[in-house]
Amino acid sequence: MSGAIGYVRTSTVEQANTNNSIPVQTSKFQTFCVNNSLQQLEMFVDKQSARTADERPQFQEMLAYCRKNHKKISCVVVSDLSRSARNVADQVASIVELKRLGIKTISVDEPMVDDTSAGKLAANMLGAFNQYFSDSLSEKTKFRMQAAVKAGRFVWKAPIGYINHKGGAGSTIKVDPERAPLIRKGFELMSTGNHHADDVLRTITALGLRTTRGAVPPRQTWHAALRNPLYAGKDWKQYPILNVKFEDLGR
Repeated sequence: MSGAIGYVRTSTVEQANTNNSIPVQTSKFQTFCVNNSLQQLEMFVDKQSARTADERPQFQEMLAYCRKNHKKISCVVVSDLSRSARNVADQVASIVELKRLGIKTISVDEPMVDDTSAGKLAANMLGAFNQYFSDSLSEKTKFRMQAAVKAGRFVWKAPIGYINHKGGAGSTIKVDPERAPLIRKGFELMSTGNHHADDVLRTITALGLRTTRGAVPPRQTWHAALRNPLYAGKDWKQYPILNVKFEDLGR
């Protein structure tokens, strides 16, 4: 029995938890394998927004698995091509790489996509439409975000030390009572000029600083915080958690 790999994707973790997209995509993979006598080898699931294939960790894991185990894999199955790529370049690159490994890309909802000239044309047309939809959605999202910012709303995920909050006028942020004191402690240590950023991070994590998911904050998160003017009140001045000037902080 030949083996098949399944790849499913949602744009966000929230979508994965609140709708049936993943179960539906998974069911399509399983049904396709049963109907075509294919052994179900692995399933890879991405739960995050990404414009390119490089930004999807499980997609990259899937490709790595295929490179290592290509001799026992006959196809990679997706519910439709928009699950595997949102732009033509990524779609073509993944299909070509898998084909080089002897692995077909199968779209359950788009059976016209195959190795024939008509099938390749159909795949390219679908890829173009998927990219248009993605680009158009991105443009609309940027426009809505710009309008929201002009209206005084905070439209991003709150940086560590703050939390997102919905007030009477819309989305905003407020000080996180649990993490703000530790972030302030970190900035105070940095402002002396006697400490390296990595040493300060170790200190404040030892004191208990964790992300909202309970993990130790990554190094890049702390370094980004040190360069974020929000912490000094330069933007959104009604929410400063520090009493020091950003430009005076040690690096």
